Amino acid sequence: MSSIPSVPHKTCLKEGDMPLPSSYTRTRFSSTEGVSSGGSVSNIHIPALRNAYLNCKDSFLTFSVVAEVNGLEMPSYYVPVTADPTADPPVAAVPDADQILRDGNLLLDPSGACSFISSITVLQNNVQIQHLEHYSKIHSMYSVAGAGLDSGGIRALLSGSAYYTGDLLCENGTLSQSGTPVTRFGKVAFGSSKSSTTTPMMTFAIPLMGLMSTCNLPLSMLSSGITLRINWSNDVKNSFYCQQTISPSTQATITTGEMTFTNVTFDAGVAVLDDAAQLAVERENNYKTQPISWTGDSYYAAIRDTTITELETATTANQILGNITYTSTKSIIYGSFCKPTESSNLEPSNVPHIAHDSLRFRVNGVEYPRQAIDTLDKMVAQTGVVTGSTSQSTSTGLMTRDFTTSNFRPKTGAALATDIRSNDRGVVGLSLNNWPAMGATSGIDTRGGDCSVELTTQGVASTAGLTSYFVAAFDVQYILEDGVLKQAF
Repeated sequence: MSSIPSVPHKTCLKEGDMPLPSSYTRTRFSSTEGVSSGGSVSNIHIPALRNAYLNCKDSFLTFSVVAEVNGLEMPSYYVPVTADPTADPPVAAVPDADQILRDGNLLLDPSGACSFISSITVLQNNVQIQHLEHYSKIHSMYSVAGAGLDSGGIRALLSGSAYYTGDLLCENGTLSQSGTPVTRFGKVAFGSSKSSTTTPMMTFAIPLMGLMSTCNLPLSMLSSGITLRINWSNDVKNSFYCQQTISPSTQATITTGEMTFTNVTFDAGVAVLDDAAQLAVERENNYKTQPISWTGDSYYAAIRDTTITELETATTANQILGNITYTSTKSIIYGSFCKPTESSNLEPSNVPHIAHDSLRFRVNGVEYPRQAIDTLDKMVAQTGVVTGSTSQSTSTGLMTRDFTTSNFRPKTGAALATDIRSNDRGVVGLSLNNWPAMGATSGIDTRGGDCSVELTTQGVASTAGLTSYFVAAFDVQYILEDGVLKQAF
């Protein structure tokens, strides 16, 4: 039987859509307060600009901070050892050995710029859209969980370690997570003494988590602008700590202090369409008659006080994690933070640790995972699933064999040389995403049930308690309707 010849279909050519005509500029939105002190807020208003779209992925919060820190053995302003009024040029200030030693006593927290932020709120017409409380802790936990060698550059900028110039402590930008001496930013202010020092001005530019992180916000479709509210930390001991003394001499200690924030702006990338392109967008989205929506991530931190008695006693404790009631709870990350006191500032307050030996979560009455996370290997593996770092090629992150331990306790006794150059760090993550929906709107609906955690501790001596954080990540939906932006979760 002969085959019937076939005639091929005609080739249809269609031109692809061309990019819409637009201009891309950087716009700096300034704080309305000008100068803010620790514990106060800075409000940055972003107006509803015509034909404009805010590229949050290419936007940064910038600010400068100066701290006045009171305590013992603080860095001091150099006074000339010899003075010769007839010298030409004049005699330069020369530090003595004691001043040089004290130069490294006051350190900026390894989390750097983020340690100054207590919370971030996004509002429209004074109505809250998103609020991230305990921002510095959440940011630090996710940095430890997901960062690796490839992100060392941005961490160096965030932490301030990029100011280092060619000594061993430049490892801060990669793995060591050591603090940055404030004198690396410049000389302390005139009049600074051993008991009270004023840091040089430190300036940062940092990307933000949450709504202002990755979305392309249509400013032209808002009925009124949005306000970015930054609540600054009111405790200098949350952002600074002291180098532990190696030789038997007076230990540097922070007692009180205050911080001043200036030059607070939101440096944003803004795309502006011409009128014809804007009309094309309006026809495609029809936002005047129907809502526009997109998804994003948000975070909530449940807090638990881990006492000295619990750390020193072999025990198993159960804790209900209240308010984790979301349609799509994707993951929970655990970490414990040191609590600075007036007599002990030897540990950074924003570096998470694994203080317990074993933990297991219960979500809606079901245990996750089935077997307790009771070894360091399991802790790292479970955390890798949360952040997506499941490849062995990315195993050299901030959680490493040399720097991560379970059953952590704060520093006591004489210091070792390595204490100055590195800090223990570690978190434990649990993914609640349903495979294969990784990265999609997934997770577990926890609105009608409880979330709790079982913590097991081996008794090890401790001189201070810790604060444990359990950060839940969940999907949110942003809805823009009639010019009003809302959040649903």
